[in-house]
Amino acid sequence: MPKALGRFSDFLFYSNIFLAFSVTSLVFETSVVLNAGMPDLRYPFFLFFSTLFLYSFHRIFRFNFRAEREKLADRHIWVKNNRSLFYTILFLSGACSAISAILFIPLRVLFSLLPVAFVSFAYTIPCVPWKGKLIRLRDVPGLKIFLISLVLGLTTVLLPVLACTSASNLFDTPVLFVFFRRMFFIFAITIPFDIRDSEYDRKNNVQTLPVVFGERASRRMALAGLGVFALLVLLQLLFVTSTRMSYAIALLLSAAISARMIVHSEKTKRDLYYSFNLEGMMLLQCILVAAAYTYAQ
Repeated sequence: MPKALGRFSDFLFYSNIFLAFSVTSLVFETSVVLNAGMPDLRYPFFLFFSTLFLYSFHRIFRFNFRAEREKLADRHIWVKNNRSLFYTILFLSGACSAISAILFIPLRVLFSLLPVAFVSFAYTIPCVPWKGKLIRLRDVPGLKIFLISLVLGLTTVLLPVLACTSASNLFDTPVLFVFFRRMFFIFAITIPFDIRDSEYDRKNNVQTLPVVFGERASRRMALAGLGVFALLVLLQLLFVTSTRMSYAIALLLSAAISARMIVHSEKTKRDLYYSFNLEGMMLLQCILVAAAYTYAQ
């Protein structure tokens, strides 16, 4: 039984299914905090499979370019040992995201997704002119983490709002609060991944925040990002009358737990810690907000 559970957890985390589920949960959190109730499931369906496809694509595309020592990480060993399964997930998730985009997503959202899709692929594929050669967006000094924060802010806040309302609602104060708060939250929980990979990024001349400023300063930046997140929660509670106290408490609690996970990440480099305890902070925030919603009913 323990071995079966271990194999299942490896599959869940290293196949990117848990990550895709966690990212998609943020759409539900957005909808609840904006007092929109439970969202239509069509956009979350699309986001789940497109996230799963993109992260699987990044993993498999970059695999042969990784240093031999980097390939010894648990997540890469799992991919190597389960290539057929991983390619099946890649194909099925790509097909499901394409079909759902055609059938479910309004044209105004699809057009808005085009630059997001370009950024997502250019993150891994060298297609950006830079000093006489083509590079990946992740290779532009200091840009990597801000791109991730922006893309997830767009896909889990602004685009789902656009999917069910008009473009003018994107500039409503509550929506903007959630958008900027989401970016700072993603910024904070993503920095530990860059710290984990800093040795390899340094050797490959990828100028991430930990490579440029060091691990300790980068971890402080992550905690500062959570501080800004908490400040935005309090400001929204004070100035947006529709914001419920229970939501604010849930969000602040998620920030406190995330801060503890970021601090504790200094003590381990195990892949499962990052996959569950840091990527899982997105899912935890959704659960806490959903609990607050139930309590407020």
